[in-house]
Amino acid sequence: MIKNILSIDLGKGSVGLALSRSGSLVTPLKETRFPGGHYEYAIAAIKELMLIEKIEHFVIGYPLFPSGDPCEMTPIVEDFIESLNEAFPGIPVEKQDERNSTVEAAALLHQSGKNAKKQKKNIDSAAAAVILMRYLKRIGQMDD
Repeated sequence: MIKNILSIDLGKGSVGLALSRSGSLVTPLKETRFPGGHYEYAIAAIKELMLIEKIEHFVIGYPLFPSGDPCEMTPIVEDFIESLNEAFPGIPVEKQDERNSTVEAAALLHQSGKNAKKQKKNIDSAAAAVILMRYLKRIGQMDD
């Protein structure tokens, strides 16, 4: 069983994070906002988290068009994966299809009583949680 997994939802000016210590329960974490394109802030946020959490595995949302073709963010995420590998050698990075994860996250937040205005601060981390849940289901560590 894979444990201590950090899920990453990378945006143009923010990074949403979610964690699974047990390999079956998922906790969204505080998201980090940064000036557009300055992904070093996302790496710094992950390094800070690594000081208090024993991360053994990364899962990153992999952006694609609904058709499955690469989109504008796909090469940015590919570059970010290289940055993760340089900053955290030895920690595996898995890609997880993130199509519609933000829509799914918004629906979950709405169900928990957060309207669209209140979701803005949490949507990326909620999407990271959705991405991590999808990954855990895909590898058989979480039921549908």
